Formats: sequence, C-alpha cells, structure tokens
Amino acid sequence: MQPTKRILVPTDFSEVSSAAISMALQLASDNEAKLFVLHVVKDMDRELKKRLVSAPNDDVIEAAIRDGEKQILDMVQTEQERAKAAGRTLKAVPLKMFVTGGDWLEVTLRLIDEQEIDIVVTGTHGGRGIKSFFLGSMSEQLVRRASCSTFVVKAQGFPYLTD
Repeated sequence: MQPTKRILVPTDFSEVSSAAISMALQLASDNEAKLFVLHVVKDMDRELKKRLVSAPNDDVIEAAIRDGEKQILDMVQTEQERAKAAGRTLKAVPLKMFVTGGDWLEVTLRLIDEQEIDIVVTGTHGGRGIKSFFLGSMSEQLVRRASCSTFVVKAQGFPYLTD
C-alpha cells in the first residue's frame, strides 16, 4: 500500500467539513502525515483584481485570508478536542493552510498536483438540483478528476461529532 504522508482537506466550514477534518486528523495522526487544509473564498480572485486597481493599499483581502486561517485553526482545535473527549488523543501533525479565491474544483486539483497530495478527504452535502443531476456533486467531480485517491465522508457516523 502506498504511504499516506500528505493529506488535503478542502473546507467550507460546514458540519460536513468538520467530519472531513476529523477523519483527516485521524489519518494524519495514524500515518504521521502532513495535513493541508484549503478554503476557497468565493469571488476572492475577482475582488482582488478589483481592489488592485481601485484601492491597492486596502487590506480587505489580507483580512479575509487571516479570518479563513483563524477559522481553520479553530476547526482543527475543535476536532482535536472532540477526539480527546471521546478517548482518542491524536498526535500533533504538521499543518499547512491555504486560503484563496477561484473555482473550488480547479484550485483543489491544482493544489493536489503542486503539493503532491497522497489523498484528499472531503465532505459531501449530496448533490442538489438539476445541475448536480447532470454534472454530479462537487465531491463527485473531484473524485473523477483528482490524480490521487479521494475519501468522501458524511457528517453522520463519526463518534465525536455530537454537537
């Protein structure tokens, strides 16, 4: 079996993202792997282009990145505390955070290749609507297009996700 040393978790800060981070932390702890957490801010890339022209000294983008990084750290800490409360102490793992703009799928695929990710752990909300019917959910598209294995989790079934 291929070693798992680089794990990517895309997050939108939802409950199902908490489940994905929970699973990724367990995998990283068990495999002494590095954890990469990605948050793609909708329209950040457009906002950045606009602000570069209109207000080049504005720190709105930097503030959004700092806020995203804080939310990631809070989520990771919460999942570590939940694991500990459930009797499972997780080893500390190296953490690298990415907060950026762009198309979620394209950014995720690019990061998989750039960071030589071994496995992606992602949550799924389940596809909704006509677009999902024809194109598949975002998670399904990721599974189809990723160059590495993808582990898809639901919020249900993880013992310390009881909030």
